[in-house]
Amino acid sequence: MNAQQLIQDINTAQTPDQIRAVNRVMSAFLSTASPDDAKAVRTEFALLVEQTLDEIDQQAEETLRFLALNGKRYNLDEWLTPAEYAKQYGLRSVNNVTNWMVRGIIPAVDILEVPELNGLRLVRNKPYRETSAEVDH
Repeated sequence: MNAQQLIQDINTAQTPDQIRAVNRVMSAFLSTASPDDAKAVRTEFALLVEQTLDEIDQQAEETLRFLALNGKRYNLDEWLTPAEYAKQYGLRSVNNVTNWMVRGIIPAVDILEVPELNGLRLVRNKPYRETSAEVDH
């Protein structure tokens, strides 16, 4: 196998198994390759690894933004923990948020309970009171 064939194999590798196979072939190739060929192959493989890692990062980020629960998908950009909600909307205490949940100020459709996370409750990210000053009355 010459450098151009190996570079072509590197460029067509897409699955983890294909990348591992190319890596094994590349290791054998590099032991006898000229310095120029070795550099070209290493550069191409480094680009493949970088591209693959970028794709993994993008997929992981996408996965983290969504929560699948009871067959429904929730965009986590739209949901906050009570602590995050209190901070974002300038409330003095997380207790304000939990009290709103209990008293129905935050409707049940805007509360998401996640039993898999020890019953963590999330609140839809939207204002439920005009100002945090109303909480003080």
